[in-house]
Amino acid sequence: MIAGVDHVQIAAPPGAEPAARAFYGELLGLPELPKPELLRPHGGAWFAVGDGQLHVGIEEPFAPARKAHPALAVPSAGDLRALADRLATAGHEVTWDGPRFYVADPFGNRLELIAPHADVQVRELRDDEREWAETTLRERWGADEVVGGGRTHRLAELATLVAEADGERAGLATYAIDHGDCELVTVDALAVGSGIGGALVEAAAEVARAAGARRLWLITTNDNLPALRLYQRHRFTIAAIRPGAVQAARARKPQIPATGYAGIPIRDELELERAL
Repeated sequence: MIAGVDHVQIAAPPGAEPAARAFYGELLGLPELPKPELLRPHGGAWFAVGDGQLHVGIEEPFAPARKAHPALAVPSAGDLRALADRLATAGHEVTWDGPRFYVADPFGNRLELIAPHADVQVRELRDDEREWAETTLRERWGADEVVGGGRTHRLAELATLVAEADGERAGLATYAIDHGDCELVTVDALAVGSGIGGALVEAAAEVARAAGARRLWLITTNDNLPALRLYQRHRFTIAAIRPGAVQAARARKPQIPATGYAGIPIRDELELERAL
């Protein structure tokens, strides 16, 4: 089973290493990685891109990739504009296309640089969207209900927030407020890496605060590293760990898979909370 993308490779002509380091390392700010000793005689350079890697490999004869390209994400729209300005100042032509731009590296290879949507709006679900929301949640969660913490939530019965970006529905979140606490039951970004999840989390916090809740909390599982990264960036802390709890949840909801993100076995529940 494929767990993810380990790296992408971009071709370059012989002797391209200094230009690759100047462009990918200095201009784009990617940390260079040491190549394995056995591969060093082949030339080229490797760079870290978040949890993955970008490899510049030497190819002869060389032909640039003018259509096929990697898309590199930056944290914010402001960072994207600053990077575009830096590249333009260095003499590289930048072509904008909505929340992204294209640029060629020194060897003519096409690159896409993309950031979260500059304008994400979050609102309550409308009555005419309920069928869409139920279908989307069923597809994302494998059933009409979510089980965790010893409780079962029917998704169609929960309050729901919808995120819009560029005039299109881009995500949704469900929540339940009870006795001064707000449980964030589900968060689903339909566009990965576009800031949708963070916008939904912050909107849920605002709704909960306005309703008088003092705590926003949620349950995720041990495998869900992207979710743990998102929530901790948004001021959540780990309140409890329940080893083996997913086995009990799976007895109630057999659709819960045995493995999750990056092939990690799904075993434990983690409860996270954020004071409001």
